[in-house]
Amino acid sequence: MGFLLLILTNLAFPVAGLVVLLSFLFSTRRGLLKHLRQELSERFGLEKEGSIPQQAIWLHCASVGEVMSMKEIISRFKEFYQRDIIVTTSTQAGKEAAQKNPQITKALLAPLDFYPSVRRFIRIANPYRLFVVEREIWPNMLEAAHRVHLPTALLNGRISARSTRAYWLVKPLFKRVLSPLKFATLQTEEDAARYQRLGLESSQIFVCGNVKYDTLNDAPTKTAQVDEMLTELGWNGKPLLVLGSTHPQEETMLLRATPDLIKQQIKIIFAPRHLERMPEIRTTLRQSGLHYACISDGHFDKNTDILCADVMGLLQSLYARATLAFVGGSVAPRGAHNLLEPAILSKTVLFGKYFYNTPQTANKLLEFGGGVLVDEFNFKQTVLRLVADPAQLENMSGKARKVALSFKGATDKIMYVVKNYEQQTA
Repeated sequence: MGFLLLILTNLAFPVAGLVVLLSFLFSTRRGLLKHLRQELSERFGLEKEGSIPQQAIWLHCASVGEVMSMKEIISRFKEFYQRDIIVTTSTQAGKEAAQKNPQITKALLAPLDFYPSVRRFIRIANPYRLFVVEREIWPNMLEAAHRVHLPTALLNGRISARSTRAYWLVKPLFKRVLSPLKFATLQTEEDAARYQRLGLESSQIFVCGNVKYDTLNDAPTKTAQVDEMLTELGWNGKPLLVLGSTHPQEETMLLRATPDLIKQQIKIIFAPRHLERMPEIRTTLRQSGLHYACISDGHFDKNTDILCADVMGLLQSLYARATLAFVGGSVAPRGAHNLLEPAILSKTVLFGKYFYNTPQTANKLLEFGGGVLVDEFNFKQTVLRLVADPAQLENMSGKARKVALSFKGATDKIMYVVKNYEQQTA
């Protein structure tokens, strides 16, 4: 049954691929399609013979977040295996992030999950090991790897209850592609139980935690740049609310609250999750009647009340100077982004009820008093209440940092599993 489902996915691929391409071309994100010829070559596994290092360690990541979270693992792999590292990603942004890592020999867009494309890529690359990261369970990729006896494992794996219910409908397919995995290092016990439901054997499973938390940075490198901006804005000494990775629904929530927040001298910086939305964000800010500025403009005046962080790589340094932080994708139903990025910097974390991607961290922040649940109705009142009580805010911020520190250590556990596997197969 699993093999039949695999055949059906490949038969449906041309139609599904055309629908996805058309929807992308007509979406607001079509501007991301900048290098069509090169992208098509990589997507269909049409790289030239000899263009990819042979017998390398192959990691497949979704996008920027996964590439960055694997940074220490990649460094450890480089030292342990003494081989080239190639990384494939599902997005152009992820590929560009991988290209900046000197430990990675080659970064490419992943071939589409169409058996002929993946099989050709594997033949050209002839990798030594394949590690798929987090949720990148692509049936044809895993099937093609298994057929050429390429040892494959899942790193830092996770799966939501919602995805498990959906995948259950095609369980024979998932059991077929998961069974050959040499091992799976998973983030939580809940992830382990869900993968077992889909056909992964308990002997393959190791719960190691989330490596993303090992990359938490409590010494951001761009705080001086942020300090210069705050001085130019005249915001030094003022309460600062920083909102990270926001989505449209959360920006609407913020703008509704902003007039009352600025009356209490609270200054605001928000960093949109998707910067390609900036034209519409600028339009919304203009229509709001607020005094606003965008970091990319490079100049600010002291009448500014709200600042849009429309640049990459600055969020952690902004969190470092925040009085209070909100993490997006949580009031908007996106599962929540990294709640511990501000927590590791001793910041009380506000977030919404949609934290299904990070339930452990969210629940622990709430349990120990380092985080507060907000929604579109109580957001303003919660910010005003906490900013007005510095003693309580300081106490909660210390608890947030303790929670963040408790989640570290996954990298060492994963490397123990990897080394143990290699010793057994030596």
